[in-house]
Amino acid sequence: MESIKNFIKKFNSDLVLLTGMFLFLFQLLGDLIESVYMLDLLNETLDEKAGGLFFLFTPLILLIFREKVPDYFLEVLAIIATILRLISPFLDSANRIITSGLGVGCIMLFLPIYFSQSIKDQNLENKEKISLKLSVGLASAIMLSITFRALNATVDISSYSYFQFIGWVIAIFVILSIISRILEKKTEGSTNISNEGKILSNEKDESRKNIRFKGVKLLSLGIMSVITLNYFTFISPTVISRWTEGDYITISIAIAVMVSATILILTFKPEILSKLNSRILWIWNGLFVASLVLTIAVHTFPFPANPTSDPVIINHPLGIQYYIPLVIMIALLPIVFIDFTLLSRELIEQHPRPSKIGAGFVVGSLFFILVMFMLVFTNIWGYVEPVSQLFRNLFWLPFLLVGITIPIMGKAIFKKRMLEFKSLFTNLRDKIIIITFIAVLLVGTTVSILAWELRSKTQDTSGITSLRIMSYNIQQGVNIYGEKNYDNQLALIKEINPDILGLVESDTARMTHGSSDVVRYFADHLNYYSFYGPRTVTGTYGAAILSRYPIIKTTTFFTYSDKDEVGTTEVQIRVGTTIFNVYLNHPAGSTDARQAHMDTLMNRINSKPDVISMGDFNHRNNTIYYNMSVAILQDVWENALTRSVVGSSFDPSDRIDHIFVSPSFTVSETQYISIPESQSDHPAVWTEIQF
Repeated sequence: MESIKNFIKKFNSDLVLLTGMFLFLFQLLGDLIESVYMLDLLNETLDEKAGGLFFLFTPLILLIFREKVPDYFLEVLAIIATILRLISPFLDSANRIITSGLGVGCIMLFLPIYFSQSIKDQNLENKEKISLKLSVGLASAIMLSITFRALNATVDISSYSYFQFIGWVIAIFVILSIISRILEKKTEGSTNISNEGKILSNEKDESRKNIRFKGVKLLSLGIMSVITLNYFTFISPTVISRWTEGDYITISIAIAVMVSATILILTFKPEILSKLNSRILWIWNGLFVASLVLTIAVHTFPFPANPTSDPVIINHPLGIQYYIPLVIMIALLPIVFIDFTLLSRELIEQHPRPSKIGAGFVVGSLFFILVMFMLVFTNIWGYVEPVSQLFRNLFWLPFLLVGITIPIMGKAIFKKRMLEFKSLFTNLRDKIIIITFIAVLLVGTTVSILAWELRSKTQDTSGITSLRIMSYNIQQGVNIYGEKNYDNQLALIKEINPDILGLVESDTARMTHGSSDVVRYFADHLNYYSFYGPRTVTGTYGAAILSRYPIIKTTTFFTYSDKDEVGTTEVQIRVGTTIFNVYLNHPAGSTDARQAHMDTLMNRINSKPDVISMGDFNHRNNTIYYNMSVAILQDVWENALTRSVVGSSFDPSDRIDHIFVSPSFTVSETQYISIPESQSDHPAVWTEIQF
């Protein structure tokens, strides 16, 4: 233990601490928002649980400390945040709101205090090093997040099952870095006092302080915007993959390479920053923001305006031109961390009081919450009227606001000024350590992704005459108690062992669900082919189809909606010489919306052979919508040779989850698995057909 402590002290205790704090911030923030969302999802409304977000406003505490923060306050906050990060995964959602919220609050207080303490030493070279440490720490945390998710098919492995020991190892390094800081403070106490005197003697008159206070707020807002953008987007590349249905392997590895390259440049060749003039910075930022917004916008389509409008039909894959903005955005990614470096340096340059930095971070936290709700409203635009209606089909808008806020709030950093960035590491041993660290993460990410995604799926289809089909509304991978339930749902799927699986309410690859991808998680663990269906940028429930056999054609179509976007997934699956036409549905809204959906669905099904139509139809037996299906298809429950129910809460007359198949098939068996045995808030249904 002593040797590890000495290693951290010699290497760079601050860099280890910052990496840990940024990583824990992303993880705890994910736990907090996900827990609030999962519990409120049960009621389809926002309630007092959303108050957990007020933990983001803990920097208000710094208003008490006008001149100086108590000694060791920063270290105490880091220790508490670390402990809460270790505890949080063991708790249920309700208690996790408290622990993760407190942890987020500690780190949100830690960051402005770190800036405040960094101001004590106004040596020019030290200011540059501090800003570099902050950016390298942030980028390293993102790289760790990418790797941890790659290891476990998009679910952070360091918070998962017995692999939580990884989180404990990181926590040990963080604690040792804190011990190193405390020891350094004890040996350099007199120097700190001297520096504090310099700060006080160099302060200008009150009018100048007031001007700088406004600048501090803007700089803090820019810093929080960088954190927000990374939390929304880059900590989990599957998020971007689901925006675009682009290749997950390429996107993930490309982002990992760019983040790794940025870390190496900022660590070993930071003098490059000194050569970036104002024009280059503005152009680079402008191109990055434009490519970010276009990456989303080109995959956002106008929806049918009224019930009689033609459906919007999207065939996959799209042309290569749709992915040009994505390529540009990833190539320009380093500007995010360059901005963070320059924003941090400028904030330290102004040496504001702790209270002013705290006020600035409160503004940043408020901005984070506002854009977060904007992003949520694009997905639930029909549920929080009248505000949410304003954000329908505007998924790109929060990213535009965050993107332009970074350079605009930090416009002062683009002015030509004295920049003397020097390498953080000068001796060979330290360089070898940082290169090894990056190499391990990059190789680990690449190998893990390839291992999950490129496993052989070859199936012998000769002699197959039956298929088992399952329709499953998984409620975003959540059970009836509001707990994340991926593994129990996966266990149920494995027990049923379907050949074709329809997952409704599966759009978890977004910020509100911890940026984990339940569809990829299931598909990778089952080793199935999959098609996600409607992209997350379209604001649908999510309708994904997984298959043991190759999916050879994929389409989504959107019909009129006045509550949720009604996106239906249509695929063709080849089993031997037979091609099945499979549809997964989840209509919602008024009678007009559901009628428009059924009209389009039946028009597309009509006259096609070997049809499977399934999902959460939101209608019961003997409704006009149900009768439209059974007019040309057969209900597998009504026509099964044998049928059964698992559990006691199932009432056949209340069925809204259905499977319909072509009349040419023989339905040998159908089973409904009722709540709570279904591990969701809907019954699961499966059937076996002979063909």
